[in-house]
Parts: sequence; structure tokens; C-alpha cells
Amino acid sequence: MTTVLLVHGTGVREPGYSEGLERVRAGLGPARPDVTVTPCYWGGRAGSALRSGGLSVPGYGTGRDVADPGARGTDGGADEDVELWGLLYLDPLLELRLLAAESGGRTELAPGAVPPGEALAAAALALGGDEPLRGLLDSAGIGGEFAAAVAAVVTSPDGRDFLRSPAAAAGPDVLARAFAAEAVRRRTDRGGSAAAFDGTARDGAVERITALLTAALPGAGSHRGPVTRGVKRLAGRLALGLASAQAVKRRSALTDAAHPAAGDVLLYLARGGAIREIVAEAVRAAEPPVVLLAHSLGGIACLDLLVERALPEVELLVTVGSQAPFLYELGALPSLEHGRPLPAHVPRWINVYDPRDLLGYVGAGVFPGRVEDVAVDGRQPFPLAHSAYWGNPELYRLLAAELP
Repeated sequence: MTTVLLVHGTGVREPGYSEGLERVRAGLGPARPDVTVTPCYWGGRAGSALRSGGLSVPGYGTGRDVADPGARGTDGGADEDVELWGLLYLDPLLELRLLAAESGGRTELAPGAVPPGEALAAAALALGGDEPLRGLLDSAGIGGEFAAAVAAVVTSPDGRDFLRSPAAAAGPDVLARAFAAEAVRRRTDRGGSAAAFDGTARDGAVERITALLTAALPGAGSHRGPVTRGVKRLAGRLALGLASAQAVKRRSALTDAAHPAAGDVLLYLARGGAIREIVAEAVRAAEPPVVLLAHSLGGIACLDLLVERALPEVELLVTVGSQAPFLYELGALPSLEHGRPLPAHVPRWINVYDPRDLLGYVGAGVFPGRVEDVAVDGRQPFPLAHSAYWGNPELYRLLAAELP
């Protein structure tokens, strides 16, 4: 029976690792029940930590921090769609505000007519009763947050302004995207494992929401074109504002958010032997044949390990969103100086990347004949693209076909 060792990437800690492990088991199990997915968790023993309690960080934990003073895809339409979602994940109500401002005023109604916004709000609050939608939301990874997201959008000042405006009569799709984006924001803020959202499942959920809202509002249309252009015109200004906001965040909170991920990379490049030894221990304990399924920094560690020593139990290395080829080209891969070929004992290597993941690299050009690059599309903007692999059915179809 093949054993797949799941080697995580930078910044992952419990309970997030166990959540990710179960996600991989659920994704691979139906197609390959003969495969055992086994943990290889190094974050607890070999991951970075503030080992002196943050003494190196000015004001850390004292409450006296700095005060707050105030992919490259081939389908242009798909790229624009992903860019729009990137903005909505940051500000789920952005389209609602733009559309309400563009329409101006309030809807004039015939005597006795139900305001479109009132009908939309009622239909929105009833969405949870639709069984097909619940399945789509669960597939998209946002089922648990959706009800609260709908309530938050509908009752927010921007949501109420939109529902009172003439735009409500033609905006079910805009409202549907706001609900989905708010649910993603809530799931991301909840913590745990890095959220692995499937963009295609998200789009299916949004289509279903739009259809249900439209059914409650005869004559509804779409403002997708003009609103999308308006959102894009704000992109540059919005990015600058977000950068400024990040710069003035309290330093303790920023350090807590950033140091596990950045610290793991720095620690590995300085003293990475501990991580590699944990992987080697897991290989020795596993039933062969062994497959190393390694994400991000985990892929670097696994390649370094396989370069350093022959592990005949390992028949396949699968790196996902990994920077190993890039480090090799820079001359920064710890185990192998640029210009030296991979040793003959390194097993077959499949390198999975998403063109939208700015932390995923390709290896065929720098390791000719020794690595097969496979592109997948999680339909998510960066940085969510870096963890979206585990929610992408494409990855599990690939693994099911390639695992020994």
C-alpha cells in the first residue's frame, strides 16, 4: 500500500496542520482508497518561535506599540474576474457602495408595490434553506460562515443603502458576490489552517445565489460590466491605502501575524537540518512505497533531503507551490549549488504550480529532464492561490493518476 507523507509549508501550526491533513485525505480517498495519507508535521518541533518571548521586538506585548495615526493566466476575462475577487475579499461591500452611489436617490414605486430591496433582503435571509446551495457553499469552503455573512451584509450601512437605492432592482449578482466575499473574509479571519478555497465551486455558489435572488425579483438584470470597471479604477488607490494601513498597525500584532511564516523560511535557510531529519524519520517509519507530498517550504526541505541522501523507499516527490527551482537558480538551495545536476538517486519529481500563485515556480528549465511541471488553476487571487491547491479537485485527479 502506498504511503503519502504530507509535508507542510511555512507558518503552519496545529490545529491547522491536522485540518489540512483531513482535507487531503478527503480529496484523495474516493479515487485512491488504497493509499494511506500519513502526517509529517515539523512545525511544532522544528518551526520558528519567539524563543525569548519577543524581547527583540520594541514594545512587544506591553501595549505601548506604535500608535495608529489614522497570475498570469491565458484567459483575460478569467484574470479580470480573479482581480475583482481579490478586491472583494479585501472589501466585500465595495461593489454595493459603488453601485448605490452610481444610481443615486431612492426607488420610486407604484402604490402598494414591494420595494425591490425589501424583496431581495427577504430572499437573501432565506437562502440557507436551499439544499443545492448548501452543497455548493460547502464545496467552496464557506458553508459555515455563509449565514452570518448574509446577515452582516444585509444589515451593514452600505448594504442598507444599496437595498434602498434603484440599483437593488438590477443587482442580485452584485449582492451574491458580496455574500460570498464576506464569507471568505470571515473564514480567513477565523484562523486554523490556511483556507483552501475552490474558485470554481465559489462561482457555482454565486450563480445559484444570483438565480435564487433573481427569482424573487422579476425583471432583475446585471450591473456587472460598469461596476466591474469602476472597481478596477479604484484598484491602484485601494492598494496604496491598504499598504498605508499595514504600515501603522500595532507592531506586536504584526509580529505575531508574520513571524511564523517568515521565521520558518529564515530558520530553514540558516539551520534546516532539523526539518529534513523529521521528514527522514517519517520516511523510515512509513510502509513503502513512499510518496512525499510537500507544500511550499516543505518542498524545499524534501528536495534537499533527497539530494543529500538516497532514500530508496521514496518513489515519487510531488512538490506543490514550491520555491525549490527558484532557490536553485539563485544559488540559494542549501543542498545543491547552481550548475550541479540533481544526483541520479533523486526519484521521479512532479512539480505542481498555479500561475496565479506568486510563490510557485517551475523546474523543467533549471532541471531539464528531471522534473515534470504541472499547472493547475485554483481560480483564486494571490495570496489565497498559494493555499488553494488543497481545495482544487484538479490536484487530486492528478495524484490519483500518478501515485504508485
